[in-house]
This record gives sequence, C-alpha cells and structure tokens, in this order.
Amino acid sequence: MKPYEKLLLENKAWAAEKIMDDPDFFKRLADLQTPEFLWIGCSDSRVPANEITGTRPGEIFVHRNVANMVVHTDLNLLTVLDYAVNHLKVKHIIVCGHYGCGGVKASMTKHNFGIIN
Repeated sequence: MKPYEKLLLENKAWAAEKIMDDPDFFKRLADLQTPEFLWIGCSDSRVPANEITGTRPGEIFVHRNVANMVVHTDLNLLTVLDYAVNHLKVKHIIVCGHYGCGGVKASMTKHNFGIIN
C-alpha cells in the first residue's frame, strides 16, 4: 500500500469512528468555530497542537511555521492573526516553542538557508 493510500484509509476510519461516537460531530463543526485560543507553533510533525493540549477540533485555532516564528513581514501569519482576533474573537494567543527545534538550531548557525533566513 502506498503511503497516501494508507493516509486516506486512516482518514476514512477516523471519520467513521467520529460518526459512530457522535452522529452530529461533523455538522457541529461545520456550523460554528469559536476557539478561545490562537496557537502559533512549530511545523515540526512531533508537536501537534491538538494532541499536546488535549483539545478537540474547533477548540483551538492553529498556525504553524518553521520555528514558531512571529515576524511582521509574514503575510500568512498576519492573516491568521487578524482572522483569529477580529473574526473569531480569540481571547488568548499562545506562541509555543519546543525542545530540539531544528528551525531554532538552524537560525543559530551561519549557514545560508535561503528564504527561511
């Protein structure tokens, strides 16, 4: 089985389990998004915001980038921030780093990483 096929099967199984546990799960999510938190975290696959905070879908609005950077020239981040604050009315903004961050380590070297510098 190819990796993308496994991913699609896992997604179907997850969706079926959610519907079995709560038939209105997806309808509720589609109707309203009212998170209290904006989470700005690292793109590192070992640090999934929902998993490490114990939050369910819809409870935390997430933006991820390399090394959880908040930079005034990052239009993607600024768009997320504006939407979270002005539209979703989040009450709290969390910028969360983690141990062993490759992005932070890379930023502390003299190596040229191109666009991520």
